[in-house]
Amino acid sequence: MISSAKRIVSVLALVAVIFSAVLLPGSAAAETLRFVFLADSRSGTPPDNPTLTDLINTSALNAINAYILALSPRPKFVVFGGDMSYRGCWNDTYTFQTWKNVMSPLTVAGIKLYTALGNHELYNNKKDGFLLANQQQYQQVFTDNPSNGPPGYERLVYSFESPGGDAFFAVLDPYFLTADKSDPKTGGTFDTTQLMWLADQVGQTKATHKFLFNHAPYYYVKKDDIPTPADTTYTYLWSFLDDTGFNIYFCGHTHLYSRKAIDKGIAPDPQTTPPLGPWQNNVVQLLNGTCGAPVDTAALSVNAATWHVSQAANTYYFSVVDINEAQVTVTSYSYNTDTAAYGVIDSFVINANIAPAMNLLME
Repeated sequence: MISSAKRIVSVLALVAVIFSAVLLPGSAAAETLRFVFLADSRSGTPPDNPTLTDLINTSALNAINAYILALSPRPKFVVFGGDMSYRGCWNDTYTFQTWKNVMSPLTVAGIKLYTALGNHELYNNKKDGFLLANQQQYQQVFTDNPSNGPPGYERLVYSFESPGGDAFFAVLDPYFLTADKSDPKTGGTFDTTQLMWLADQVGQTKATHKFLFNHAPYYYVKKDDIPTPADTTYTYLWSFLDDTGFNIYFCGHTHLYSRKAIDKGIAPDPQTTPPLGPWQNNVVQLLNGTCGAPVDTAALSVNAATWHVSQAANTYYFSVVDINEAQVTVTSYSYNTDTAAYGVIDSFVINANIAPAMNLLME
């Protein structure tokens, strides 16, 4: 295990060095692009004898989809960060197509939909643990996800670029299965195969902006949500993202909103042997963890103001990302189902032409 971990970090470090030496910022064509990120639309504990749509918070998700459709300009695509429904399979029927149908107003309007797999996608109400059959069914339903991941990871792990090649997007899967898993980590872990694949993909891109999507966060913000034991493969991944200048790590899993630039004052957690960090390039962790899932209102393990946390009851979130040449602007919205109140809760700017430390002053 230790030798495998050392191999991961040494190879990723080598790729990072090569990447920074040969790739010049802005080498792709500068362009303008808008996309949306949201995650966690599952319901809470469903009623007895639920329909498949009862397993999804369809009322909250429908309202958010309507707001997305009203954006001007409309986004080119939406990335969903996992946990679509309460269970990926309920009473021997899979829920993936049902969720896809709920999202159809977006795709009918010409907005492309990409998905990341969450831990709830792998659950069955009749059997404990993560189930390989769920993963396989997910791969069969979400055929619009690219198939350029490692063999066997098709439509689970993948990448794509913006039309002009100035933005790079990658999706990872920390829950990848080769067999059923009876006692899984809900935060997951990254295997060598997909980390090496990511390093290869990043080594080939000339994009100015780079974004990663994964269901679970690296840094947890809620006291009762910190995984035990902590997973060092997330630290290896973050080291690579930091070394290669990723803009934003998008995630969900914890049912609230949080945004933080991970700077040198934030220690790797967990730390590895040999140690990694300190972080230099202020990769932003944007945790947008409910567009319908029960809101986590429990005590935080971080400062709510500096980590930009929003967790009001019955309030759900989505983030609009605008790329305008060297500048990335992220505007996050909230929607409260009790009052129908809707508005901006957070906004920040990243400029590729400004040193990472100066971007912090723009928060």
